[in-house]
Amino acid sequence: MTYANYLELFNHVLTHGDKVADKTTFNKLTAWHDIDGYTCYLGFEDVTLTLLFHSRFTFDYQNKTNLSTFQAEIEQTFALIQQQRLRNKREKDEQS
Repeated sequence: MTYANYLELFNHVLTHGDKVADKTTFNKLTAWHDIDGYTCYLGFEDVTLTLLFHSRFTFDYQNKTNLSTFQAEIEQTFALIQQQRLRNKREKDEQS
């Protein structure tokens, strides 16, 4: 996954998830950001993906198994987002 993919996933969680206080949850993923919005986070169990300025990102985790599960979860969720985008495009094209 690329930085752009992670940002798209972060945005999807914020847009389609359930907001509680300062965090938003979609499926098993939780998204939040710092006060200025320059640093964004995606979390899952004890794993946190930090999206930094200038297209950098880091993973923080305690359990390597949870990191693998997190990566599988974000790839699956991202694939679902892409499928939905294609369906929406097809429907729009059919209406034109």
